[in-house]
Amino acid sequence: MMNTGTNMLWYKQGARSWNEALPIGNGRLGAMVYGGAVNERLSLNEDTLWSGYPTFYENPEAPKYYKIARDLVMQGKNEEAQQIIEQHCEGLWSQVYLALGDMNIAMEHFGKIHSYSRALDISQSVHKVEYECDGVRFLRECFVSKPDDVLVLRITASRAGAIGLSASLSPALNAEVCLANDRASIKGNSPAYVWHYGDPQDPRGKIVYGESDDKKGMGFYAEMRILNENGSVSRECGALRVKNADSVTILFNCKTSFNGWNRHPVLEGKPFVEPCRKALDEAAAKSCEALKNAHVADHRALYDRVEFDLCGGDEKYLPTDERLYRHEDGLSDNALYALYFNYARYLTIAASREGTQAMNLQGIWNNSVTPPWNCNYTININTEMNYWPAPMVNLSDCCEPLIRLIEELSVSGERAAKAYYGAPGFVSHHNTDIWRLSTPVGANKQGSSIFAFWPMSSGWLMRHLWEHYEYTRDTDYLRNRAFPIIRKAAEFYTALLTEDSDGKLILAPSTSPENAYRLDGKQLAVSKTTAMTTAIVRDVLDILLRAAGILGISDGVTEKAQSMLPRLKPLGVGRYGQLLEWDEDFEENDVHHRHMSHMYALHPARFITPEDTPDLAEACRVSLTRRGDESTGWAMGWRICMWARLTDGDHALRLLDNQLRTVEGRREGGARSGEMNYANGGGSYLNLLDAHPPFQIDGNFGACAGIAEMLVKALPDGTVVPLPARPASWTKGSVKGLRTRFGQTVDITWNGDRVETVVR
Repeated sequence: MMNTGTNMLWYKQGARSWNEALPIGNGRLGAMVYGGAVNERLSLNEDTLWSGYPTFYENPEAPKYYKIARDLVMQGKNEEAQQIIEQHCEGLWSQVYLALGDMNIAMEHFGKIHSYSRALDISQSVHKVEYECDGVRFLRECFVSKPDDVLVLRITASRAGAIGLSASLSPALNAEVCLANDRASIKGNSPAYVWHYGDPQDPRGKIVYGESDDKKGMGFYAEMRILNENGSVSRECGALRVKNADSVTILFNCKTSFNGWNRHPVLEGKPFVEPCRKALDEAAAKSCEALKNAHVADHRALYDRVEFDLCGGDEKYLPTDERLYRHEDGLSDNALYALYFNYARYLTIAASREGTQAMNLQGIWNNSVTPPWNCNYTININTEMNYWPAPMVNLSDCCEPLIRLIEELSVSGERAAKAYYGAPGFVSHHNTDIWRLSTPVGANKQGSSIFAFWPMSSGWLMRHLWEHYEYTRDTDYLRNRAFPIIRKAAEFYTALLTEDSDGKLILAPSTSPENAYRLDGKQLAVSKTTAMTTAIVRDVLDILLRAAGILGISDGVTEKAQSMLPRLKPLGVGRYGQLLEWDEDFEENDVHHRHMSHMYALHPARFITPEDTPDLAEACRVSLTRRGDESTGWAMGWRICMWARLTDGDHALRLLDNQLRTVEGRREGGARSGEMNYANGGGSYLNLLDAHPPFQIDGNFGACAGIAEMLVKALPDGTVVPLPARPASWTKGSVKGLRTRFGQTVDITWNGDRVETVVR
């Protein structure tokens, strides 16, 4: 491995916690590697290991009460409308993405450890630990192969017969643990999380392991195999013990019975034990060198599409934690920005590959059976943010899991549209899971409408379907996969639009995700309409008509959209010059709120631009300034993107600097709490993963997308604009392989004001 300063995370000590471990994955299998010299630990995941089974939360009176709430809010009775929604228009919570367990390796070392280092080469997707002990140099390499679909851990030593260790698997869920010769396995079924109306989202105390097949959750089987060169393997004290080996290769795999979002994982589940063993058999028949070479080639075929260099000096070769601390002290390290950008590209490749599940709140990495927010798909921003950079950094291939999620959600969402609104088309709300939950959550909790009543995620997700076309220019995909879903989303919204007192069309009632306003001394979330609601509806109708024009399609839905689009309520400007968030200029409950929902038209949509709508762009600038630069990790990622769209690179960089502040650092006086934080204090853990806090991976992707926005944009006529938001301190650099929404590939090199651009 060669460290360029932009392709490697490395440290002089092992991880002391999960938030310092380093992630590896192949989209399906994931592991967080701690890298301890004496005690190694891998926290393991499989992307389909979720709780529960297909469930639809019926609410037969919801359409009636939705209409009552709409009538109330149109009369200005916002509080009464909110009460109706929370009492009569909600369902129960999503299911939970679960930890699988740990692989534990205890090395038989008796002397002191010297010359230790651990590193993750993100250009090769290989984790490495090196150290000396008892006069022997040890090397441990680990990766998760996509071509061979297994995790590989290889241990070698500079002296023959020097390797001794004990290895075991410990499940996070109720499971049977077996040892046999050179292998260990765990087998079980996941639980379901059962809630009742009025229950909070917190799943603790609600875990139910079903006894009958129809109440059992996902079947899972995981196996670890030890392949040793010389020496011996035996079973001792619940572990596999290796003695006097020259080298050891540990193979690991896990499979589940998941057989589709709408099939019961037991009654209709697929085989999972034999497929798991078969992949291990096939991998064991190959040399470790062959496994590694195939893995690296597969990874680099995606990773090498883009190169980003901001130069820098020798500081870029320092350990990653030291670089973060120097950055906090204000010392220059431009290469750290490039490393952070490249790390997000690495995480996309490691967590989202064709045929796998889409990335959830933590990608594929989770060490808990009661994770924050159920480690689900939060689709009022977070899941979308996970995929913002992918097409821009030439990884549209990695968007396939998201596109498939949207396809499946559009089927589930047809039932939700009819059952909760009495409407055609399809709808989804602010959460989903592997079972494609499309109904609103909230469980009738007072105050839950602030997040639960939000039938707009189906609209936001249409932007991803459309952008996949824009970046790939794949007309067959647009015709056969995207357009039918976009049409269904538009059908839902056009069925519910209603006239306000000015004759403008609005979707009522509405909320602005997770934000509230003050009215008559009370905190409320529901109003007639919001800027985000209007912008998403406008976006869906516009996308529908653009796609229909390309495909030469005209029907009743497109004609209705054509007539309604110009009648939508326009965005407004408030008393401070800010973009209005609600239909009236209400007092904001939290002016520094983390969500930037009302500026959806600026980003991710493109209705507001400095060139075409300067007044509204200025209103967004005022709103951004009022919101402030301090927020949670992912929220700073969104702010970076918006400042870049406003062509203010220095302000975008200020947010990126905030994102790179350490949380739970080791330096005395420099650490900040990693506990749940909804307001200030976001940043990064020492492994560069985003700290909300706690960990959410979306902040990594939001910041990466923001950097891409700083480097290149395309005008509506296809003209490429290089460095539209370059910070003053980025005086020299280059980027190769970025994509534009017109399907162009762009290379840019600059030195001061001299800029060279190649468009391919």
